[in-house]
Amino acid sequence: MATIEKILITGASGYLAQFIIDKLHDTYHLTLADIVEPDNVPANTTFIKTDVTNAAEIEAACAEQDAVVHLVALVRGRSDKPVSLFADVMVKGTWNVAEACVRQGVKKLVNISSISACPPAPSAKLPYEVTDDFRFGRGDLYYALSKYLGEQIGAAYHQAHGLDVIHVRPGVIAGDGQNPGPAAPAVVTDPWFVYVDPRDVAQCVARAIETETVKYGSYNAVAGRADSRFAWQPAKADLGYSPEHNWPEILDSDT
Repeated sequence: MATIEKILITGASGYLAQFIIDKLHDTYHLTLADIVEPDNVPANTTFIKTDVTNAAEIEAACAEQDAVVHLVALVRGRSDKPVSLFADVMVKGTWNVAEACVRQGVKKLVNISSISACPPAPSAKLPYEVTDDFRFGRGDLYYALSKYLGEQIGAAYHQAHGLDVIHVRPGVIAGDGQNPGPAAPAVVTDPWFVYVDPRDVAQCVARAIETETVKYGSYNAVAGRADSRFAWQPAKADLGYSPEHNWPEILDSDT
């Protein structure tokens, strides 16, 4: 693969995006795309107002890019959003991004998915591997299904067009205001830790961009703990992911 120099980041005004931008902006030329401009735009980046539900706009934003990091998703306050909005923003939006990558000759798509994309089935062994059995439940179904369908879109475009696609599945992202943060349960019976520091997600994204050997795959980006509910070791083996922020103050129940 030719050297990646220019990267488009969709959803650039989101919480996680700020950590990914901070991780990448010294190494790559970044173009930031969102419907609103981020509060802090590094000096060596470009902002383009872009709606991923508009195919023409996202195709224009992908012009001359080497890679795309796709972050657009309904995150905060999503519990009362209609299914049509998830379909438009997350499913149609991801499809538009994949199609734009192919039309504009983008080499690699790093899709920010979620551990919610394939919820572990009751019979699945833990920690959960991305190839293990999964089963959707009623809780947060629209979000989980949208993330799953986003991965299927990436798989289709990899198979049909040879687009390199890596899905990064973050755990529960610390500090985003959606959760109270990790606290050990009173009784531990299974691997339970589902959190990840956003700086480690950014590191996993950087490793996904850098790899020249992985052409397609899905990887959990969670804390590097023995009691993590989702296996992070495949991301270490394949991408070189090495989580650094692992809440050592919380006793690792598997050690």
